[in-house]
Amino acid sequence: MNARSELSIAMVLIGFSMLNYFYLIPTQVVAEGSSPVYPALINTMLLCFSLAYLAEGVRSWRKERQAQSEAAGGGKKLMVRPLAMLVVTGAWVLSMEYLGFIISTFAFLMIASRIFGSKSWSKTLILSVAMPLIIYFVFRGLNALLPEGPAEELINLILG
Repeated sequence: MNARSELSIAMVLIGFSMLNYFYLIPTQVVAEGSSPVYPALINTMLLCFSLAYLAEGVRSWRKERQAQSEAAGGGKKLMVRPLAMLVVTGAWVLSMEYLGFIISTFAFLMIASRIFGSKSWSKTLILSVAMPLIIYFVFRGLNALLPEGPAEELINLILG
């Protein structure tokens, strides 16, 4: 896939996130009397990954333009990243019910970071451990529910 296609996909994902924030969450979630915290959190994560994908698309577009100026033609990229993120996001959502938020989000962030090109295993590991725990404790402080699994049960047992 060329950089222009990647930029288009990223813009559509950002547009979808904005639609969720300003229309779907207020009219569907809040109107039903549910808390908008969890949908807003998921949507924020989607927006962050979409912005990262946009930045990657801009970087690819610049490289593509530079390569075209140096030599005519160039190979087309496959749609590996978008398809991989679609599969990983689907697996994350499905696994959350069985594994809980912390474990499924840890695995999701590890895989997603690698898909987006993170080369540092240590930074990926730190991010993947810290983010689910921070979000879990923020939600716990707000008395909001997240899907529970073995890690959440262990934390609840330790903290009482």
